[in-house]
Amino acid sequence: MEYQEFLGNVRDLVQKKVGENSRVNLAQVLKNNRSSIDTMTILNGKSNVSPAIYMDRYYQNYLDGDSIETIAEQIEDFHRRNAKEEAYDLSYYTDYDQVRGQIVCRLVNYEKNREMMHCVPHRRFLDLAVIYYYKMEDDTFGDASILVKNEHLEMWDADPEEIDDAAMSNTARLMPYECIYIADMIRDMTGVQIEEACGGQIPMYVLTNVGKCFGAAVLLYPAVLEAVGARLGGDFFVLPSSVHECMLVPVAEDLDPGELRKIVCEINEECVAPEEVLGDTVYRYCCERGELITAAAEVIMQ
Repeated sequence: MEYQEFLGNVRDLVQKKVGENSRVNLAQVLKNNRSSIDTMTILNGKSNVSPAIYMDRYYQNYLDGDSIETIAEQIEDFHRRNAKEEAYDLSYYTDYDQVRGQIVCRLVNYEKNREMMHCVPHRRFLDLAVIYYYKMEDDTFGDASILVKNEHLEMWDADPEEIDDAAMSNTARLMPYECIYIADMIRDMTGVQIEEACGGQIPMYVLTNVGKCFGAAVLLYPAVLEAVGARLGGDFFVLPSSVHECMLVPVAEDLDPGELRKIVCEINEECVAPEEVLGDTVYRYCCERGELITAAAEVIMQ
């Protein structure tokens, strides 16, 4: 069964299961880097919000052998466990004073998201772009967030500079940074000590936030980069491994930025989901200047 036929059949089955008092909708949601994903939402009774159910994973389950009936039952069960029965009051979102404390920054690739930039407030940063999200406070929604659009600024009577100032402050407060030695991270995740196997290799670190979600945004904070430079004992290269984290390597004479870029390209091609790619550029933090620059240039790209 082809994908579009699968979507329609699953929707019809789920609709039968939840009954005529509920509405089952399919929608395509635009994600980072011009990628998109099909989602299903189920609204029942007075509810005006619904968790988005990503359909690609269910199609993979179907290809792996699950029946349409089984998948419909799984979706109905997920909805039953996570749905809100009553209408959720979203009126607070129209008041900037009530939302500005939860607006945060994210870093994305500018060129890969050029179309989006027409619709959202943003700020250029090197060859990247800073965009803004409202981080939901209600635990019911988990890590849910709302992309801040130009229309929201008009509704709030706020300007991009205000949004940027609030987001820069909130991101550091709500999602402080972590700089983790990669050997320690692997040991904590797997219980395997890799120091001996990696003897002689240049030390590498992972820079992210405590939630490890859109953690590349910590590159926006000069104080963070200054602290990392002090810890590493000098200048360091930044390899953008995804929108969620960056790899850091202390600068050394035998390290070629061109070779590092090849590594980044290979990782992006083979290991990173398209919507999570940050970019292929390698950066360098110069401690003396207190600036992050492209590794192949001596000036900051504007």
